[in-house]
Amino acid sequence: MSYKIDLTENRDLEYIANEVRQWLQKDNSWVKRFSDYADKICNMETTIKEIKKSFHKSPNLNLYTCISDIKNNKGINIRYKGQCVGYIKKDGRLKLQVNKENPFDYNELNCDWDSPEATKFRKYFSQDIESKGQIEHRFESMLIEEFAKKSSKDKELCNIQPVRVYNQLAFQMTTALKASDKEIRMATNARAGGIDILSRVKHGVETNLCVIELKKDVLKDDKHADIVRAQGLAYAVFLRELLRSSCGEEWYKIFGYSGKIPEKLIINVCIAMPEGEYKPKVEPKDIKIGNDILSFKSLFFETKETITSIKTNLFSKE
Repeated sequence: MSYKIDLTENRDLEYIANEVRQWLQKDNSWVKRFSDYADKICNMETTIKEIKKSFHKSPNLNLYTCISDIKNNKGINIRYKGQCVGYIKKDGRLKLQVNKENPFDYNELNCDWDSPEATKFRKYFSQDIESKGQIEHRFESMLIEEFAKKSSKDKELCNIQPVRVYNQLAFQMTTALKASDKEIRMATNARAGGIDILSRVKHGVETNLCVIELKKDVLKDDKHADIVRAQGLAYAVFLRELLRSSCGEEWYKIFGYSGKIPEKLIINVCIAMPEGEYKPKVEPKDIKIGNDILSFKSLFFETKETITSIKTNLFSKE
């Protein structure tokens, strides 16, 4: 079996979902890896909460985590408008670590979080600094910040929250797949792809997971949209298989849910992009895997320094 799909040749979403599912079932070594990852995340609960409690948020700075950082004991990722600028780590005391390879050429640091050096670091990144990173990371940060707002009064889109580990840290979910460069393939640990933004979307009494595949540019046409959908779909299939695996209950709690996994899971696959002329006229039909449903959606946003408007069919029943 070839663990690769060329999306320039095949964009049949039902075929892609079935093929990816077969890969994951045939080579299920990923289940043990992700069970171990879940255990490591669970073992970090106290540390994560302590760090978050001690992290007095500065303008433009946010805390993130991901499986790779947790697995390699790097600490908690500090990001400036979506770009990693350092790590905060608990080693008896809270420590700030800044590597010389940061995108803003900030001096290398290894100091206490409450030291003068750390105060200078926070003050520096409270300014509006020209970003050297990808605009997609900036958009991602803006959307996560917008989704995370608690009050509906200043929130562009209600009934959505980003998945946060222990409701504390933004979380980038790694998968056992790589979906980019117009292809989907099984991945090794080092080359695994991640979900751009994983969120929970509330529909009445139900709250569904939502895989958001973010693009920095307006899509050109339906062909381009199909490729992006297929990439998001692959990650959604992975999530479905993960939640139905032996470690699914652990991951369900990590994603912010309580109780048992429902007999019928609904996972949204959503393309997110800047507002422009192109908009899909019709979303593809739902894909069913057992009792579970993968449903396609779209989201369009406008920005200045923050998100200024959002249009979406995420809450449509069609």
